[in-house]
Amino acid sequence: MRSVTFQYLWVEGQWRRDVEVRIDDAGCIAQLSHATDGQVEAGSYVAGLTLPGLADAHCHAFQRVLPPWTQRLGAGRGGAVDDFWSWREAMYAVAGLVTATQLEAITARCYLELLRAGYGGVAEFLYLHRLSDGQRGLLDADMAVAAAAARVGIRLTLLPALYQHGGFGRVPATRGQSRFVRSSAQFLDDWSELERRYPAASGVVLGAAFHSLRAVELDTVVAISDRLLADQRCTMMHLHIAEQPQEVEECLRHYGETPVALLEEHGLLGARWALIHGIHTRPEELECIARSQATLVLCPTTEADLGDGCADPRPLLAAGGRLAIGSDSNIGRSPYAELRQLEWALRLEQGRRNVLASAEQPAVADRLYAIVLAGGWHAVGRPVPGTVGSAADFATFDALALDIIAQQPENALSALVFDAGAPSAQHVMVGGRWLIRDGLHPQQERIESDYRAAITQLAAPLRSALSG
Repeated sequence: MRSVTFQYLWVEGQWRRDVEVRIDDAGCIAQLSHATDGQVEAGSYVAGLTLPGLADAHCHAFQRVLPPWTQRLGAGRGGAVDDFWSWREAMYAVAGLVTATQLEAITARCYLELLRAGYGGVAEFLYLHRLSDGQRGLLDADMAVAAAAARVGIRLTLLPALYQHGGFGRVPATRGQSRFVRSSAQFLDDWSELERRYPAASGVVLGAAFHSLRAVELDTVVAISDRLLADQRCTMMHLHIAEQPQEVEECLRHYGETPVALLEEHGLLGARWALIHGIHTRPEELECIARSQATLVLCPTTEADLGDGCADPRPLLAAGGRLAIGSDSNIGRSPYAELRQLEWALRLEQGRRNVLASAEQPAVADRLYAIVLAGGWHAVGRPVPGTVGSAADFATFDALALDIIAQQPENALSALVFDAGAPSAQHVMVGGRWLIRDGLHPQQERIESDYRAAITQLAAPLRSALSG
């Protein structure tokens, strides 16, 4: 048993001063109590603003290299109009070039950035599976991701994704999509291999994903989900849904129903489901998601970058639904920036401020943080940290840098979300173990060096692929 004393600690919705956290050998919180000066052990006092780590409920780590390449017209072969659909071509180019070694380097850099920003866990929605190393028969992408997560120390939920078609009605996959494609039999064989590679004791949590209803036919979603949800190792099912108006329109033409209505009718909503985006949904559909206890995962910075649209989760929240956030394409890697973007987009759309506040919780930042803390960890199949009996996962931010010293406690989260461009944690603990101390991670030099090597190797072939 050991202890750490935090200057300011967020505990179940309240800021507490000088909190001693007793941590057991399993890395869980055994006791929370107020510490007096005489009780603080030498070297165990942590100054600053400390919160339980959040879960990144939707990540495609390999896309971390994309943002600089896609911010000019035509970069995704979009011609005079650039949108989500043309952006995909640039993404396919990266997916077709990256090797296992490069994926590990890119993922480690991405995950370290997530850790510094206040995420303690990440769900990797992985539709890469066999990479471009000349060994296309080898299931290897997951190993690169798991190795990167282990190097960084972040908690990993691995979500192998099924991808079979290029569009509704079993449209054949394009050349760029073809490397993602697996038959149902191959997907299930790969699932068995992942269970062997990552036993429960490994610390890697397993779930599964369907890329989308346009990439996997409904009958296949039903059959595979029934099979995997009967397996205790499969904690959650994730699915991209209603990200673009075109997707909803094509679903209506093909099935005669919207994506959410289709899922409800076929029993594909429930507490073990997480729906990614859900931007183009009606209020009654969001209420349906809430009733089912499924989680809605929003990725506001990616959704803004791709021109997806502005998500409005108010009907879901009013119905008591679960909400989580994700970094998705990783153009943004801060959970607090995601919350800010979510609120600010609605302010622009609605023409008023504090849109996501409520009478019971008038501070937007406080309300959203508490909601996505619970919803995010549920979506990645793990318990919420920060209370007695749960994991000792914490991120500490510099109170002076965030101007907290001049604020009242009730404004601390507001300062973190709305008054800090990209806050970086000075100290990060996961499972009772310090991963970042005084801003330093023990692997950061190697991670940086490997990342620079990877993007240097990818630059010329990527430039050629995007201009060809």
